[in-house]
Amino acid sequence: MRDSGYGLIPRNTQHATRNTQHKYMVEQFLKYIHEEKLFHSAQRILLAVSGGADSMLMLHLFTNAGFPVAVAHCNFNLRGVESDCDEQFVADYCDQHNLAFYVKHFNTEDYALEKGISIEMAARDLRYSWFNEILFKNGLDLLATAHHQDDVIETFLINLSRGSGIKGLSGIQPRSGRIIRPMLFTNRDEILDYCKRMSIAYRTDSSNMDTVYKRNLIRHEILPLLEQVNPAFRRNALKTIGNLHETGLLFQQRMNEIKAFVYSEDDMGVIIHIEKLQEFSPLRTILFEMIREFGFQIEQVDDIIDSLNKESGRKFFSEDYRLIKDREYILISPFKTKSIQVFYLEENTTKISYPLHLSIDKFDRTADFRFSTHANTVDLDLDQLVFPLILRHWQEGEYFQPLGMTGLKKLSDFFIDEKYSIPEKENAWILASGNQFVWIVGKRLDDRFKITAKTKRICRIKWLIVNDKL
Repeated sequence: MRDSGYGLIPRNTQHATRNTQHKYMVEQFLKYIHEEKLFHSAQRILLAVSGGADSMLMLHLFTNAGFPVAVAHCNFNLRGVESDCDEQFVADYCDQHNLAFYVKHFNTEDYALEKGISIEMAARDLRYSWFNEILFKNGLDLLATAHHQDDVIETFLINLSRGSGIKGLSGIQPRSGRIIRPMLFTNRDEILDYCKRMSIAYRTDSSNMDTVYKRNLIRHEILPLLEQVNPAFRRNALKTIGNLHETGLLFQQRMNEIKAFVYSEDDMGVIIHIEKLQEFSPLRTILFEMIREFGFQIEQVDDIIDSLNKESGRKFFSEDYRLIKDREYILISPFKTKSIQVFYLEENTTKISYPLHLSIDKFDRTADFRFSTHANTVDLDLDQLVFPLILRHWQEGEYFQPLGMTGLKKLSDFFIDEKYSIPEKENAWILASGNQFVWIVGKRLDDRFKITAKTKRICRIKWLIVNDKL
């Protein structure tokens, strides 16, 4: 194999000259890999091979070009003996050509039922999770799938029917992360014709004719109707998808500029500045693009926008994240059910590292003693403390006596006065002695435990921030 950059030249040129049809297909295959910079010839590729015409042609082209590959086959156990015959067919090919072969059986229907998703989506989730596992365990570089131009058009129509945005309408791309799609230069008719002319054996999946599946319905019924309207529909659709992809690149560039202006991240999640966000239009599209990666749906965006000029505290949820409208900001953070955690600091404890890094020192008061002025350090009257001290989150309705005050104050009111965000309030830690508050960690001491003229022994507690979260 001779290689300069992405320029790939097959070793066995006799295969490339066997006939015009073969030469054309091989040249287009190599040309597409070169133009799209899909991989270097030294990289090891895992081919996802079902046994159908498209994946068998992909396997044929890779092996004839002399690229180092391994093969993965999924048996989804959806078609009984037929599925097992597909597996054996691919296994036999790999054995004949001395190729590494990986196979796995899936209980696809059980998985779909458990997750509440379609069989198609279940199969997709299962196979890509397994493919990633193979790549990682076997030191393979990339995964190649046999998607072709007809798959691009079908996916476009499926996403169009769902009301997708520009990204969903931009089609299947030649490369996405570690996934490459080297067959996008051709279509289904060309694949079948070439397999017939070159006597490339393949298996036919009987379920491909079942129009209960959306993709099959589009393939067998909707696309032929669209071609009756315009015989050039497929060619024009590919042009449109290409145009949308380029438009999407411009859109993403502009979104990156907007995000740099209104969007930031800290230890607790994402922060979007509301006033800055509202300077841009169309607000609905821009906001959705910012929050979609966290699982929020387009149907939620109007309600979120409606909350922006109203009181704080409105919450919205995706499966794994929570979005809060909090004063001047939209806050997005992982959503976890709050658990009651209580940690004890015994009298002989000198430090803890979880849930916070705290050091505890006890010493007699001396004439030259000076209070610490650091917010993360507190000096306490040791004789007023009852051990074990308790470290926990605060609860609604609780009170404490802030340093310098004679009366009690609700913790919730204190947090409002200090302009705590909702996540900051929820993640605040309290140090208590029995039923009495001692310290809102890093913020305010309770007056009842301060150092006075009568104090003889001191307990100094330091919060050492080492990637801790308030």
